[in-house]
Amino acid sequence: MADLLDIAPSTAVDLVTITTGAEIDVRRLHVDDLAALAVRFPSLMMLFGGAGDGATALMGSPALAAFLAAGCGHIGDEKSEAIVASFSIEDQFKLLNAILRLTFPNGLSSVMQEVETMARLLGGATEVPKAVKTRLKQSPSPLQPSSGEDSRPPMQ
Repeated sequence: MADLLDIAPSTAVDLVTITTGAEIDVRRLHVDDLAALAVRFPSLMMLFGGAGDGATALMGSPALAAFLAAGCGHIGDEKSEAIVASFSIEDQFKLLNAILRLTFPNGLSSVMQEVETMARLLGGATEVPKAVKTRLKQSPSPLQPSSGEDSRPPMQ
């Protein structure tokens, strides 16, 4: 069995090249970073909870600039937020995608499932129901329709 200190993750970082050719280090955001952003921008955390269209709501938002600056290691730094806000939309989304990939390596839905499980357990549930996968696309029926225009005429 491994000890917690033996498996401590190294700091997750990525290098993002923006359209000017400059390379920017981005890093994973930690819980305390996300909590600080949530205090300043409650709507940002609502987006992570699945409320609304995240990409559209973030475009041109001060929350996006703050999130990107935090992912570049400058959380709460208004000068850094102003600089990243001046970047092109393409460059902002390059940075955003890298930060999200580092912060949520298994995807945001995986984190939300764990939060949902925790909420159920804190609410007194003793058993957490297992997730059920449903098929989004209906399978075609192997049988011909029994009536209607598509049916063969009855034999006489």
